[in-house]
Parts: sequence; structure tokens; C-alpha cells
Amino acid sequence: MNASKKLMVAASLLALTMSAASAQSLRVGLQDDPDTLDPATGGTYTGRIVFDALCDKLVDIDANLEIVPQLATEWSWNDDNTELTMSLRDDVTFHDGTPFNAEAVAFNIERMQTLEDSRRSSELSPIASAEVVDEYTVILKLDAPFAPLLSVLSDRAGMMVSPEAAQGEGEFSAAPVCSGPYQFVDRSARDSITLEKYDGYWNADEIGYEEIEYQIIPDSTVRLSRLQAGDLDVAERVAPTDLETVRNDADLELHTAPGLAVSHLFVNVGEDGGILADSPQLREALELSIDRNAINQVAFNGEFTADNQMIPPSSIYYSSEHPMPERDAEAARALIEESGETNPAIEITYENSLTDGRVAQILQQMIQEAGFTVELLPLETSSAIERYLAGNFELYIGNWSGRADPDPTLYTFFGSDGSQNLNGYVSEELDEVLIAARQELDTEARQALYTEAAEIYLTDRPTIPLYHPTWFYGARAEVEGIDIYPDGILRVTGVKPAE
Repeated sequence: MNASKKLMVAASLLALTMSAASAQSLRVGLQDDPDTLDPATGGTYTGRIVFDALCDKLVDIDANLEIVPQLATEWSWNDDNTELTMSLRDDVTFHDGTPFNAEAVAFNIERMQTLEDSRRSSELSPIASAEVVDEYTVILKLDAPFAPLLSVLSDRAGMMVSPEAAQGEGEFSAAPVCSGPYQFVDRSARDSITLEKYDGYWNADEIGYEEIEYQIIPDSTVRLSRLQAGDLDVAERVAPTDLETVRNDADLELHTAPGLAVSHLFVNVGEDGGILADSPQLREALELSIDRNAINQVAFNGEFTADNQMIPPSSIYYSSEHPMPERDAEAARALIEESGETNPAIEITYENSLTDGRVAQILQQMIQEAGFTVELLPLETSSAIERYLAGNFELYIGNWSGRADPDPTLYTFFGSDGSQNLNGYVSEELDEVLIAARQELDTEARQALYTEAAEIYLTDRPTIPLYHPTWFYGARAEVEGIDIYPDGILRVTGVKPAE
């Protein structure tokens, strides 16, 4: 064989090798770098995407937001709805080989309730104790009925980590050990997270790739171009302005779902909150200066849902009694004048993504037209989140991925001890309503309570909701089995390369 033929053969073998390697690795482009990879302390949307592959939950939701089994196979309530008995799978191990059982569930519940910096403590506070009945049966005992419990357990509060690993030396989030279909391999900050298939997974036959590499690519245009080039297999949050590009590309598929998420202008109303904190008039003026429909049209080609509430209109708990107000710059100017302030200065902090940057610039123009002076503070994601968690902002463009039940949104943000109550808002009246809604199992009665809650927070304006996104994922056409639910999470079970 001559030299040129040898080179051709070698090149062909290399191409086949690279193609096979690519087929075994699912490359996913994420907009943001997740924060901690510990379900007890994690707080980002992209973290939830990674957790789907890493950490199974007691229960999950389906496309219709119904609760379905995962680590728990069945469950039942006692007559007064204060005890939830769960039967667990008996064929599950954690990635370190230790068994998943009722003792592990009890450990995880207590850990999330008591761990310093846990963001799940308020979500699980209604659980008084977790009683181990036998190896695969556990009872979660409550002091009072808690209607959202199963919904809460379908997210990070229901994710199970290895007790042995969690009690070991070192930072757990640096090498997390769960029971999901993929196990942790490596993380490069602001660059990538690599997971590999866990062969001991109870549902391994439904897992189609040997490895997942999550690549952090903040720019949606870059994510799309890399998807088109074949450098990515999946890209989350395709920009609405790029949808036609995906739809018209035969090599790509668009996967969508109406979202539970909300983007909102979080107002610091605490002691160090600035000029808006002590002035309901200025907060009302701020809202009246904003044209939500214009934001949706200009920034998102009208693909999202402009709205004034934290709960999306698709929810049965949405308050139809509180329609979205129209922009009224003249009324806003009058309120500013009544407040005694002249050109009140405010600062908007946000993560420096293409989407939030566009929204911030539109907001700046609208709000300044009404008589405010607006400064923009774009920050790299981790720096922005650090400020957000410390309550170090005057206004913050927040993006909350939403939940199937309204409680994990409303109580989390507006409850006095809510894990996302980072803006100093306290309302005893709203606390009473939200706690009552937590304990109410009748749907119509809960609807009335959440309408009452909407009246309170929409009047106080601790935040100003702007819109509800629609989830748009782009993927290579050869990736099969992608099904995006309203929570916007890429579920990897069933995802596989085309045969």
C-alpha cells in the first residue's frame, strides 16, 4: 500500500472513530454555569438540568404536570392528610454503590432541613419527621396538612444523595454522589460539566448515551451556531429571534413547551433597598412606566407571554381578577411628583446574558421616559448570583423556572422565611394567606386564597413580574427522544442517538 492510500485509510478510520465517540457523548449547550451541584443548596435553572441526569427524585411530573413515580413507586395519605406513606424502589444504589432505602430518605430529609445554607429547609419545613417503617417504606409525618408536598418532592427537595458521601470529608458539591442515570466525572468552572453513564442505574436500558458534556455558552447566537456546526447536540433557550433559523434547517429539530417560568424585576424593599424601599408610590410609578407587551414584541418576537403575575395564566391558580395593567407614563410621572422626588435614580442589576441585557435596555428606556434615572449594572453570572443571594441590589432581573404548584413560587419569594425572599419583604397578612393555602386541600378554596395572595403582592410590589417564557430547545435531528415539559428541564431518560 502506497503512502497516499495509507493516509486515506488512516483518515477514514479517524473519522469513524470520531463519529463513534460523538455518538456516545451527548453535548448540551447551557446558557449559565450552574451554581453548587448539591440539591440541598443549588438554586439555578441550569443546575436543575444537570441534576436531572445526576440525581433521581422521589417523584417526578409528567407533561401534564401530574405526579408520577421515580424512586418512590407508590404513596398514600392518611385520613387527615398529615402522614404520607411512600413505598420505595428496592433495586436502586447510589453512585458509590451504597444502597438507596428508607434510611437514606430519612437522612436526606433531615439534611435538607438542617444543613447550613440549605435552600430546601423552608420547602420541607412542614415535615415534622421521617419515620422508617421497613427497608423500603417511609412515612413523612406533618404537623398539619401540606397540599404542595408531592410537588415539592418532584424537584430538588426530593433528590436523594448518598448519606455516606454527604457525611464524608470534603465539599460534597465538588464531587456529588446521587442515584441518577449519570455519575459525576469532572467540572471546569464556567466551561463544562462532564457526567458518565452509571451502569448500576435501575433504568439503564433507557439511557442512550455513555457520557454527557454540559458546555457553558452564555451567548445564544454562539450556542445556535455551534449546534448548526454539529459541535453541540442540544442547545437550551434558543432565542425567539432564531426560531425560524432552526425551523428551516433540515439538520435541526425544535422542541418547545409553554413554561411555568417567570421573569420579574425584583425590588429590594429592605433597610438597604434604596429609594424604592420606603415608597409604594415610586414602586407603583415604576410598574406604570413599563410596557410588558412591547418587551415581549421587541425582545422576543411576541413568542412569550407578557403578564403581571408570578403564576402563569395556564395555572388553575392564576388570578383572573388582576389583569395586567397598561403602561401609563403620565400617571407614573404624577406619582413621582407626589412622592416629592425629582428624577429618582435607580439601578438595575442583571446577569449579562443576551436576553437579560436586551430586556434591561428596553426597561431603561421606558422607565426613564416616565421620569426615573436608570443605571444598568450587568455582571457575569456568578457575580450577579452572589449579589442576588446577598440581597445586594436595588432592582434585579430575576428568572425563576417555576413549579407545577404555586406554593414553591409564592411562598418561596414572599413568605417571611422563604428561601428566595432575598429582598427584605415581610407581610404578616400575606404569610397568613400563603400558610392557609398550603394547608388547604380543596382546589376551589385554594384558588380563592391565591387570588387573595395576588391582591396583596400586586399591591405591595415586592417584585414586578414581566413575562412568562416559552421553552425553546434546539437539537440535532439525529437525537431522538427529547420531550420538554412545562418545567423546561431536559430529561435524559429515553434520549438516544438515532439508529
